Formats: sequence, C-alpha cells, structure tokens
Amino acid sequence: MKYDPRDVDIVSLRRKKKRRRQLTKFTIFALIVTLGITAYVKVDDWFPKLEGIGSRFQSVKSNNGDSADGNFPLSVSGGIDYQVGNLNDYLAILSDAYLYIYDQDGDLYDERQHAYANAMMQTAEKKVLIYESGGNNFRVDSRRKNLYSKKLDNTIVFARISESGSTAIITNSDNYACKLLVFDDTGNQIYSRNCVERVVDIAFNESSTGCVLSTSDAQNGELVTKLISVDFNSEKDKWTSEAFSTMCLKTCYDENGIFLIGDTKCAYYDSKGKQTLTYDYPSTLIDWDYSADGAALLFENETKRQSYFTTINSKTKEICEKEFDVAGSKCIQIAERYVYVMNKNGISRFGFKGTEETNISSENSYDGFIIIEDYIFQLGYDRIDRTEYKE
Repeated sequence: MKYDPRDVDIVSLRRKKKRRRQLTKFTIFALIVTLGITAYVKVDDWFPKLEGIGSRFQSVKSNNGDSADGNFPLSVSGGIDYQVGNLNDYLAILSDAYLYIYDQDGDLYDERQHAYANAMMQTAEKKVLIYESGGNNFRVDSRRKNLYSKKLDNTIVFARISESGSTAIITNSDNYACKLLVFDDTGNQIYSRNCVERVVDIAFNESSTGCVLSTSDAQNGELVTKLISVDFNSEKDKWTSEAFSTMCLKTCYDENGIFLIGDTKCAYYDSKGKQTLTYDYPSTLIDWDYSADGAALLFENETKRQSYFTTINSKTKEICEKEFDVAGSKCIQIAERYVYVMNKNGISRFGFKGTEETNISSENSYDGFIIIEDYIFQLGYDRIDRTEYKE
C-alpha cells in the first residue's frame, strides 16, 4: 500500500513529542535530585578536603623561620580584622573565616574553619568561645578540638564564657527585652531566663553556679546601671543593686567582690550587692584590664596631651594614680604584679602603684598587645610580632 502523508495523524505526533519532552525534563530533574542527595550525604567526607584547599590561602601566616626572629612576625593578609586571645598559653587568632592556634614560637598548631558571619571570640583558660553576633550559631573549642557547636532559635546579641567552660548567651526575644541561656561545659542547657531588663554584660561567679547581670536603663534623663545576682539553681534573683549613674562597659567577678567599669566612673560591690567604692574618672577612658590583684584604667586628656593610669587594689581598695606627659595612649594590661602601658612611645612597665618605670619596647607601629607568659605579642594592622621581656 502506498504511503500517503495525508494519512498521518498530526494530533498524535504532537502528543508523542510532548511526552518525549516531559520525559526528558523528568529525567533531568531526577538526575539533579540524585546528585543533590548524594552531595548532602557525602558532605562530611568532602568538607575536610575543601578545608585543605582553603588552608593554602591562610589569612594569618608565619615566616617559617626565615626572619631573624624565627617565625615572627606573623603576617596578616589584606589588613583583615582579627581578634586575639590567650588559649591555655597558646595564641588564638580569629579571622573572618578561620580560628588559628599558634604556639609561643609562632608555629601553627591548628586551624579550623568557622564559617560565621560577624564572628566574635572570647577566651577563658583552656576554652575559646566563638559566636555569631547577629546570627544564631556558637561553638566552644579547646586547643585540641571543637567541643560542641549549637544553633539557637533567636539571634545572638553577645556571649560570655567562664574559666570552667560554662557559656552564657544573650539573645533577642519577641516578648521580652532579651533572653539568657546558660550551658555547662559539655553544651547542656542548665538555665534560661526571660529578661525584662536590657542586659549589657554578664560576669560568672567563681564556681560558675551563678552570675551577675549588668543591666542598662534610662532614669531621670541619664543612663544608669543595675546589677542583678542570679543563681542557676533558683528561679528567684538573689539581689538587685541600687542604680549607678554610668553606662556599663564591663563587669568582673572574683573572691574580693564585683567590679563594674562604666564609661564615666567605676565601682566595687561586695557579694551582697552593696557598693563599697566609687571612682570618678579624671579624663576620657581609653582602655582597662582586671586581674585578681585589682583593676587598671587608662585615660587620656587630649587638651593637655597627657595620659594617666589608675590602679585599684581589689583587697584593700587602695587607689593609685600615675600621670605621664605622653599622648597617644592605646592599651593597658596587668601581668603578675606589673602594669604594662602602650602609647606612641612604645610599651612601658610599671609597678602596680605606678613606680618602677621600665621601657620594654620603643616600637610605636602597633595598635595593641597581649601578654602570654614571658612574651609580649604586639598586634599591628598587617602583622603580629613578639617581644621577650624579663621580670
């Protein structure tokens, strides 16, 4: 029989073409889904390999012994923002993507990717806390490994870690000013509190069984701070202090009491919340440090081009003031029984009462420093250097 093109069913052909196109689309979709599931299942196997690729482009690098000072200075690429802390006598450096751990000789001990946006770091003895300010994630690491990581429902405002490894997290809240969550050293939640007050800082007590919350509020047209003592085993507050007319910057807690550092004045409190000492600042507060011996506060008067520092003994509450005709104050730290001050002339060491001045370094290109055992690590825009000093 002769084939006649007019006998072809046009509608049938169109249906067959449509089915072929649908089958092709379905096949491609199924392939994409399969690849996606495979990638998700294998992500734990692939991620370490990807980390290895990233490590070739470290943002913080040692000199591998090529310089006169061995592995120092450490180079910080691109002028990235970085944070530094003392992690069990190792140098912990947090960049925008990695946690680097260096020993005191500048050898890289470990590097770990954190992938947190706007990451912040706090160190305490053998633990380091990294949290995502304005995000939901935080983690706690030791020198050897990551101990645990968590993702919270609400965004993190700030976080603190105690010397025993307990962690306090302040988050946003839909119905309250903020919310407090406390985790033990293994990551188990042990306490929560819906706060009607705006909490601006937290200080753990020595046993990490409770803490003091520093709260901020407006009263009679000025900012005031109140302290609230909290026990993690009780729903009731232990005490609340009287309002103190300053904005809290930092709260410290030890066996001698509680020290509140404000923007215009500071104060000591006893363990029951009674104020035992106040000190009005002589000039603009630049920096501060706190240890078991007491507090050290650094000031600068730009008009007179003078700097000051004040020490307050935590036991005796003795106040000592030291004035020097040098402007450009940057940083102050307490180490053992000495106070170290960085200004435009370098770093000088003083006795706790402001006597026994000794020049440690004349280098003025750094913005801050951290002391770990017998070394001062000087922190610059694109480098971290090391200076050895003797007691």
